Amino acid sequence: MPISCPEPIDLTKILEPYEGEWVALSSDQKRVMGHGPTPHEALEMAKEKGEKDPILFGVPDAYSSHFL
Repeated sequence: MPISCPEPIDLTKILEPYEGEWVALSSDQKRVMGHGPTPHEALEMAKEKGEKDPILFGVPDAYSSHFL
């Protein structure tokens, strides 16, 4: 039985303003719910906005492709 993988999502446009920061994405991966210089700040901002299950990761300084 073949393993299915989710389709890649291009996050370039929504992540570009956050280069060098930590971001917390909405669980549907369509919106930045929080951001900041530390993972803690990004998560706190997302929780304040009501996101219960954010996806957290660091955006590199020079943006490159990412797969989630």
